[in-house]
Formats: sequence, C-alpha cells, structure tokens
Amino acid sequence: MEISFQLLQQHNPWWFREELILEDEKIADYERESYRYIPPLMFEYPEDIDSILTLRGPRQIGKSTTMKLLIRRLLLELRIPRKHVFYFSLDRIEDFNQLYELIDCYLRNIRPENPQRLYIFLDEISFVRKWQRGVKALADEGKLKNVTLLLTGSNLLDIRKGAERMPGRRGKVSKIDFEQLPMTFVEFISLIEPRIELTDIDSLIYHKDLLLRRFKEYLITGGFPLSVNLFFSRGHISSYVYQLYLSRVEGDIGRTGKLERNLYQIMSRILAHISTGISWYSLSRESGIASHATVQEYVEILERMYVLRSVQFIDLSKKLPMYRKNKKLYFQDPLIFHCFSGKNSGIGDNFFTECQRFLNDPANESKLVESVVGMHIFRYYKNCFYWQGQKEIDFIAKKGSELKFFEVKYQEKVSAAEFQWFTKISSKKDHLDVITKQNIENSQSISLLPVPIFLIQLGQKNV
Repeated sequence: MEISFQLLQQHNPWWFREELILEDEKIADYERESYRYIPPLMFEYPEDIDSILTLRGPRQIGKSTTMKLLIRRLLLELRIPRKHVFYFSLDRIEDFNQLYELIDCYLRNIRPENPQRLYIFLDEISFVRKWQRGVKALADEGKLKNVTLLLTGSNLLDIRKGAERMPGRRGKVSKIDFEQLPMTFVEFISLIEPRIELTDIDSLIYHKDLLLRRFKEYLITGGFPLSVNLFFSRGHISSYVYQLYLSRVEGDIGRTGKLERNLYQIMSRILAHISTGISWYSLSRESGIASHATVQEYVEILERMYVLRSVQFIDLSKKLPMYRKNKKLYFQDPLIFHCFSGKNSGIGDNFFTECQRFLNDPANESKLVESVVGMHIFRYYKNCFYWQGQKEIDFIAKKGSELKFFEVKYQEKVSAAEFQWFTKISSKKDHLDVITKQNIENSQSISLLPVPIFLIQLGQKNV
C-alpha cells in the first residue's frame, strides 16, 4: 500500500467537517441500537497525557465502535481541532516499516500547523508484523511527544508482548492497558432493566423471577452488544452473527499458522467435556491430533483470542494450582459457546434454533450456567480453580491467602443440607456459596443464592 496524505484523508472524513463523524458507519449503527452499551474506556480514556495505550478484546466486541465514539466526543464535545484526530484501520498495513511511514506521514503534515496535542487511533495493530518496532522508533525519535496513541487488537498475547517491548515509553498514567470484554450479567441487567435497584438485596429478591427470565436470555445472547440488540429487537439472532464470529476466529487461527480442521476437531472434544476435567493427552487422543503438545498450543492460542479459559486443579492444603492434573475448559461467553456448538452440530445456518434446542435440555443448560458462573468468578477475582476428591468443588477463587468456594447447583430444588460434607473438608472460617436456580438459604458455613442474584452481587462487590 502506498502511503500518502490523500490516503489518510480518505480514512478521516471529519477533517473536512467535524459533523461528518456522525455519518460514520460505526456511529450510525450504534445510534440505531435500542440498547447502547457504553464501554468502560469511555470513562477511563486519558485525554491530556502523552501515552501509548492498548485496547484488547475478542472479535466483534465493538473495539472499533469504541474508537469512533471517542473520536466523536473529542470532535463534538471537547471541540478538538478536526485534523488533530487521526484514525486508521491497519488491516492492509504489512509491517512495522509501513506503520512507521503511516504515522510519520500524518505527523509531518499536521505538526507544522500547530504543536497542540494529537490523538491517534490505530485499529487492529496485531495485523502488523513487529508493530512495536515502528511505534518504539517514533517514540525514541521524540515524534510522539504531545500525542495520545490508542492501539486495538484481538490477540491478548501479541498486544501484551508488543507493549512490554516499549518500557518507559508508554506514558505516566495509572492505566495504559484496557480490555473490552463481553458484558457481564450485571452490565447486561443494567442495560436491559435499568429500573431495578441492583444494590438492594430486597429489590433483587422481589424481582427474582424477572431476573431469572433475563438470565435465561443472557444464556442465549451472551454479552456481545450486537447479539443483545438483535435478540431484543427481532426476537432472534441472525445466523450471520455466528458465522461472522467464526470466520474471524478461523482467520486468526490461519494467521498463526494453524489448521482450521484441527481447530474444529479439538473443539468437538472440548464441547463434549465441558464442565468435566480432562488432560491434554486425552484431548489429543479423542480429537485425533498426534501430539498433546499441539492440542495444548491450540487451546493456549484460543485463550489469547478470548475464546476459551482453562481452569486448573488446586491443592487445598498448599493453596497452589497443580498444572499436571486434569483441567477444565470453559467458553468465555455464551454466544461464543453457541457459535462452536452450532458449528459442531452441523446445523448449517440455523444457529439460533440449535441454541434454543440446546438450552431446552436441563442438563445442557446447567453446563452452560456453570461456564457462565466460572467466567464471572474469573473476571472478578482474576483467578479461578477447581478441586476434586470424593466430592467436587466447581470453583475456588484465591484472594490474597484466602480461598473462596463456589458450587453451581442449577436445578429446581436445592437444600443446604446437601452440602454438609463441605464442613468436613474445610476450616471453620471457610464458606461455600451454592449458586442455585431459585433457592435462597443462609447459614454460617453455606449460603444458597439464585444465579442471577449471585452474579449481580458479585459484580457489585467488585465495581
């Protein structure tokens, strides 16, 4: 691609008139949505500090839309001069040399006019080979002085490693790396049912049945704003949403040099073992992949792409994970699960019907609920383990030296008496939270709480 200032102008129509940002496709789509999710970065973006920021997250989560929303605010609310805001999608930029040339072209043409702060937004930086070398060179040459630079990407490890290779060059701000993840259930409820007072337990109990209905809908939509809006406006999610997500994952897998065929062979076995422990060796044998190291590598790539999350076994006495033990593999969001589950079922283009069929089976629904609970615990505690002896504890979170215990029992009737075994394997100060479908009960060692109320309170405690 030949870099020229005319090319840059084509990607930044607001340079001609600020109001043209309102005609941007991402902005127009956002404004048409009935439920407009406000990404956290909108509240955290440092507008007046030299910095090199990253925004990471899964495919199709709306990172590009977040960039355009920030640009709209800079232009129309903060009245930043229109040419001081530069956006470029990097899907056609090949390497760090072209990236350097792109940014340098912008700076050379804009800097002579005015030394005021510039705002640069570069979308999908992980497409660019060795991108950090181009950014680092610009920083070392002093060309990023008085610049706020935001980079987005969908590969956690690539963005993190690239950023780590620029020590001391990223700015003196408290937070420089951001994640845009699917909405948690508390964010989903805040969007769909803003009238419910989420900090009041009496209000949550009063609305228990409504919250359970909304949770069942969350099991369908997940936390992707696109799927949420389609479901609540049309009553279903179009197949193109599932296929679009899968095609993006397939493309990313191909860019890592891996095979799409192997991806789906491994995924078919992960789907079969969701909520149960399994070894890399068993996964490789069942999926027909010759090496267990190859299977492990695929799973680690999918973790970096925000598709899966592995949950390790924990030694309760040492409070340390045991990596040689079987691990559990969960999907990071219900929509992602339905994408791969539908593909694995061979249903062609009728993903939404397959999703409903799956959730109509109580055993299937319970497995997905366990996945959702586990991923919420991981989000809030930044870690999540499991334990198994004669009994099993679904999830254990570690906070400092303290362990917190969680068991998912998503069925019609549950009693605390069923879990008295916990008191025999734990200390007196330990407490087990049992996440139920609708039962509420509380004692010194064991509490029962419906899953939607549990997830809301978990979110509220960690805001």
